[in-house]
Amino acid sequence: MIMTTNQYYDEYSNKTAYGIKSDAVRYTWAGYYLFVIASSVIGDTTILIASIKYKAFKLHRVIIVVIQHIAFCDLMVSATYVLPKMVSIISDKWVLGNFFCYLYSYTTYYSNLTSSLLICTMTTCKLLLLKYPLQFRTVTRKKAHLICVACWLAAFTFPLIQLLVDKDDISFSYRGYQCEYGFSSEVWHYLRPFVAVLFGFIPTSLVVLTTLWLLIEARKVVSRSRESLKWQGIVTTVLTATVFCLSDLPYVVYHVGESIVRVADKSSSSFHTTYFRVAISFLSLNTISNFYIYNLTVSSFRRFLWSRMQLLVQFLCRTRPNSPVVNRARSTPNIAVVYRARSTPNIHEVGRRRQRGLHKQNSIYCGV
Repeated sequence: MIMTTNQYYDEYSNKTAYGIKSDAVRYTWAGYYLFVIASSVIGDTTILIASIKYKAFKLHRVIIVVIQHIAFCDLMVSATYVLPKMVSIISDKWVLGNFFCYLYSYTTYYSNLTSSLLICTMTTCKLLLLKYPLQFRTVTRKKAHLICVACWLAAFTFPLIQLLVDKDDISFSYRGYQCEYGFSSEVWHYLRPFVAVLFGFIPTSLVVLTTLWLLIEARKVVSRSRESLKWQGIVTTVLTATVFCLSDLPYVVYHVGESIVRVADKSSSSFHTTYFRVAISFLSLNTISNFYIYNLTVSSFRRFLWSRMQLLVQFLCRTRPNSPVVNRARSTPNIAVVYRARSTPNIHEVGRRRQRGLHKQNSIYCGV
C-alpha cells in the first residue's frame, strides 16, 4: 500500500517508476543507514555522558553546552528520520502508518533546521569568545542553554507554517523512501522563496562567514600576541562547520540543478533519482561526524575514551578466565606480596617457640 494523504498524490509515490528494482542496492543503502544509527547512538550518547557526568571536555562552557545540544539533536535525527527511513527501504514501502508518516515529515524539517541553527550558534559563539574575550567569557551555562533553547524554538517556526498552510499535504516518496511535504498549495508559490532564504540560505551563510571570520581572527591573534593560541576549540568548531557544509552541498546542488535539468520523465533521469538519493544520504554525515571530530581534536575527550577502553578490556579479561592476559597475570608472582609474606612472622610459629622457652632468643628477630 502506498502511503498518501486523502487528497494529495505525489508523482514520486509511483513505486513502478521510482522504486529501487535491485534488492542488493536497497540493502546496501539500508546498511549505510544502519551504520549511521549505530554511530549516532553510541557516539552522541558517549558525548552526552562524557560532557555532563565526567566533565571530559576541557573547552569553554558555552561551547560545551552547544555540543551537548547538537548531540541530543543528532540522536533525535537518528530516531525520527534515519530509523524510519531504513525501515521503509528494507520493507520497500512505508509500513509505519499514517501518524508516523506525518510525524516523520514534520520532525525532519524541524530537527535538520535545529541542527543548522545550533552549528551557526557554535561558530558565532567561538568567534565572539576570540574577538571579545573579556566581555563574552562571563557568559554562564544557564545563558548558554537559553541561547540553545532559542534555536530549538526558532526552528519550530517552519513546521508550524507547514501545519497552518496545509497539514495534509504529505505523501510517501519512493524516490527517497521517505514521507515528504508536498508544498502543493498556491500560497507556497509566494511563501516558499521567503522560507528558503530565511531558514536555509541565511543560517548556512552565517556558518560559512563566521567560520572564515574565526580563522582570520585567530591568525590576527597569533600575529600580534607572543603567547601561543589554544587551537583546540577553534579546530573543533571549524571542522564541525566544514562537515556540515560539505554534507549539505550535494543537496544544494540538486535543488539548483533541478531548475536546469528539465526532462519529461524524471524517473528515467539519473540526476532526479540516483543523484538525489546520494545527496540525501550525504545529509547524514553531519549526524555521525561529531563523535569522530571531538575524538580527533579534543585531547581531554580522547583521554576519557582511552581510559574507558582500558576499563572495558580489564572487564573482558576478568570474564574470560582462560584468556592469555589473565593466565599471564596468574603465572607472574606479585613481588610485593611475596616480600610481605616472607617478612611477616608466622603467629602460630611464634607461639610454639614461646612454649619451648625460646621467646627471649627470638624476640629480637620477630620484633615482639
